[in-house]
Amino acid sequence: MGFTQDWFTSNIPNWTSLLAELRGQPGVRALEVGSFEGRSACWLLENILTGPGARLDCVDNFTAAVEKNIGFQAEGIRDRFDANIAPWLERVTVHAGNSGDVLRGLTDTYDFIYIDGSHLAPDVLLDAVLSWRLLKAGGIMIFDDFLWNLLPRPEQQPGTAIRSFLRCHFGWFDLLRVDGQVALRKRSAYEPDVPPQPAPKTVFEVAEVKFRV
Repeated sequence: MGFTQDWFTSNIPNWTSLLAELRGQPGVRALEVGSFEGRSACWLLENILTGPGARLDCVDNFTAAVEKNIGFQAEGIRDRFDANIAPWLERVTVHAGNSGDVLRGLTDTYDFIYIDGSHLAPDVLLDAVLSWRLLKAGGIMIFDDFLWNLLPRPEQQPGTAIRSFLRCHFGWFDLLRVDGQVALRKRSAYEPDVPPQPAPKTVFEVAEVKFRV
């Protein structure tokens, strides 16, 4: 396999725990918004989506526009992705295009959704809103890059969008984890959190914020 970056391996212990209930189960459906070179996709296919009929949908425009502008290698991303997922190709559907357009056209529902596409807050919020309707009740959604701040303005940081999404959806999720990533489980019905609490701005605030888990 050929990878130029490793932004995923540090998440494996948390993912192993969070997604244990899906491992090896038949018919599990997962959606990844932002695949880059396929490192997280490969891990899912090798370790979680191992049951009969389990499948992964990957959404990416394979341009890495923001990353390219801050110095990361963006050429050849699609070729590296294709080579990396080749051992599991029959279980993967690739949707090449801008996530906002692709997600609007999807009608399947998913047990797990990973949001790791654009780092611009408006794009992240759009990805989250469009993906939430596709997540099954009881399904898990994980956001990456909650603390990402390589660009200076709030609208250039995923955390701005993630906090907004959490505020808009209080009562509709159980918070499973907050650190560099945010993990949620979708509730089957609205349950008010009383009193509603603000979403944490950084990992250091989490201990002071009482969420239902």
